[in-house]
Amino acid sequence: MGIVSSPPTVAANGGRTVTGTTNHSLRNDLEDVYGRYEELRSGVDELQRSLATMQVSAESEDGAVQATVDADGRLVNLRLDQQACREWNVETLARVIVETVQHASAGTSRQIESLVTNHRGTDND
Repeated sequence: MGIVSSPPTVAANGGRTVTGTTNHSLRNDLEDVYGRYEELRSGVDELQRSLATMQVSAESEDGAVQATVDADGRLVNLRLDQQACREWNVETLARVIVETVQHASAGTSRQIESLVTNHRGTDND
């Protein structure tokens, strides 16, 4: 018995191979993915720059103490009113400083959350 071979089939698209269309489509998809990657990368770089330069300040209720912290919550500046330093005892002054730094740190957390939320919102466009 001999081997039976089937005649080649011709596609309904006039004999053009689907491979050429598929490669073009894949190339377009890859370009789209790469473009999206570049956008995301740029957004992450911008987010990192914003965090690196972020500073948040808070003031005590009476304005006698002002504290500024960076994105990590580290104290980078402290301003004390001379009058408060003369009139308050050290325990009161220490308590107000700590509270003011904590308020600034809480503000940093809110600002970081807002930056990240805005960054994610941009990603969904």
